Amino acid sequence: MKAFIKVMIFCFISVLVFGAAYAKFAKPEDAIKYRKAVMYLIAQHFKPMGAAVQGKADYDKESFSKDSDVVAMLSSLPWEASMEPGSDKGDTTLSPAVFKNKAEFMQAAKSFEGDSAKLAEIAKGGDLGAIKAQFGVVAQNCKSCHQQFRSK
Repeated sequence: MKAFIKVMIFCFISVLVFGAAYAKFAKPEDAIKYRKAVMYLIAQHFKPMGAAVQGKADYDKESFSKDSDVVAMLSSLPWEASMEPGSDKGDTTLSPAVFKNKAEFMQAAKSFEGDSAKLAEIAKGGDLGAIKAQFGVVAQNCKSCHQQFRSK
């Protein structure tokens, strides 16, 4: 069963990755669905890492490393969907500030991508102190971006 779930997650992520390269959204609702799916996956892999660095769950180097790899891979996907005109309306928390401050938003996105990649690299080494520090940097990226570019 675990193998099946892993295969399904891999397939879904592969579709997202290859889809991102060709993502042209027919309507804003499609961009919203895509972006929400990516953000949901990021959260599902980020939460266990957060629990581990906070001591609320056991730290497992292999699990943490896999989760950080997935977050790093997903970190580049939602931004094109975020730039889709009209995707700040409807079933979304994307703030219109994204369109008013595109350069600032994209800088925040690039920071998240780079810091997520760095976390994945550090996680491979297993130094929990370094992992905690870099996890904090990535978490701060999320918080900062959500404060500026997410509607409540």
